[in-house]
Amino acid sequence: FAGCVCTNFVLSADMGTDGGLYKWSATIQTGKVPDLDNNTDLGSAVTSYANSNMFRLSSATATKVNNADVALQSFSLTIDNPAVFVGVSTTGYQVVNRGAECSVTLDCQVKYDDNTDMLIAKFDTQSESSTVMDADAFNITASNAGGVDIDNAIFTNVALSEGDIMMLDISIKAVDDGSDPLVSLDF
Repeated sequence: FAGCVCTNFVLSADMGTDGGLYKWSATIQTGKVPDLDNNTDLGSAVTSYANSNMFRLSSATATKVNNADVALQSFSLTIDNPAVFVGVSTTGYQVVNRGAECSVTLDCQVKYDDNTDMLIAKFDTQSESSTVMDADAFNITASNAGGVDIDNAIFTNVALSEGDIMMLDISIKAVDDGSDPLVSLDF
């Protein structure tokens, strides 16, 4: 498959599943006609890209939401960057371009405690002048890689989540401040 672009990428981890092992999935699209006649043996090419590094949420040395230290149970980071294909030819589309918006959203669950009790009020009282969280809107610092950093974001949801202990379900969307990336990954 030639001319592939990634249009969706999800990175997630949950302390209750596989010991907090980071998992990822990706959606790949192409606008080119696939070469189904290729019978080249992949041989060592398949294993040459294998990676024995496994990142776990338990390796985090710090976790923050809205610059507050949190006990992070899980997170799921989604990067959506749609592709637009135009100009048909015998080999497929002639041009691939990106859609109008690259969207970075994050859902996480944190322990409800003194460090996080203000997040509900922060979500409820968002206004145009106080909407954007800056500096560690979401941050995982990890000593052996596995870090995630969103500097500028808005809350799209903060809700109580009843379970064995009270938790908060938090959703944020990264916003562009003109200088910081929407998200930084340390792998």
